[in-house]
Amino acid sequence: MESATTTAQRPGTPVRERGWAPTVILCVAVLLAAGGVVVARPLAAGASPGIHGRSKAVRRAQTVSEVTSPIAVSPNWSGYVSSAPSVNDGSFNQVSAEWTEPRVTCPRKNAWTLFWVGFDGWPATDGTVEQGGTSARCLNGVAQYSAFYEMWPTQAVTTTFPINALDTIEASVAYSSSTGVFTITVTDVTTGASRTEYPTCPTSCSRTSAEWIAESPSHFGTDSWFPLADYGTVRFTSATATNDQGASGPISFTPTWSASGIERRAGGAKPKAEVSALWNAGTTSTFSDTWQPSRGR
Repeated sequence: MESATTTAQRPGTPVRERGWAPTVILCVAVLLAAGGVVVARPLAAGASPGIHGRSKAVRRAQTVSEVTSPIAVSPNWSGYVSSAPSVNDGSFNQVSAEWTEPRVTCPRKNAWTLFWVGFDGWPATDGTVEQGGTSARCLNGVAQYSAFYEMWPTQAVTTTFPINALDTIEASVAYSSSTGVFTITVTDVTTGASRTEYPTCPTSCSRTSAEWIAESPSHFGTDSWFPLADYGTVRFTSATATNDQGASGPISFTPTWSASGIERRAGGAKPKAEVSALWNAGTTSTFSDTWQPSRGR
């Protein structure tokens, strides 16, 4: 296992002190949707239901549709997750999206928000996360922006190149079953800067979930999370996934895989980050995730 100290020795590489993958608090729900049934994962012990129905609507002459999705809660993630039925029936091998890097403010001098796409970590009993995206970190109250990748739990966040607020970002994570190699690419479309990494999974990466997430990272090895940098609203677009059987589709792709929104919430408190409804158009999805004023700390 690569320690935080080892990672910190890389030149110009801040280390994210990160704890476990998010503690999952999911509701039991059966969602009757067109073409299939979506079942949310069980609630964690002591959790309270967090499902909110989304009405289905069709716009733009049937080309864009609002998708009904359950909403789960997590203490440090918000966004959307797609879940495959089993390892042998749809493990994901590609996930991608685009977004505009938000210009953040710092409600606290050490606030921090990550925006990423990746596999695994959902539910929390899945002990790996393979991810790539962008970091908006407040150091002494000043926001710094960079691209990053991470292979949790053997590696802390590794930053790769600086970016700017309001830059257009593309990120993807892919997996080759023939080589066992991941391909994690983050591109700043605005500046042309890009970086691709080719890590391997050190343990067992099931890839039975794909995620599009805004995250408040945690202190390494603990369940103590950094406060969220105030990112206003981030909008994920062109969000899509592919599985080992060659099926490609949006975040919600019934019956091939199911989707759930995620809200960042501590216990029974009001959410500190909220997700919008999910909109599908062909093989891609769009949604927004919003930091909650006075509650995002």
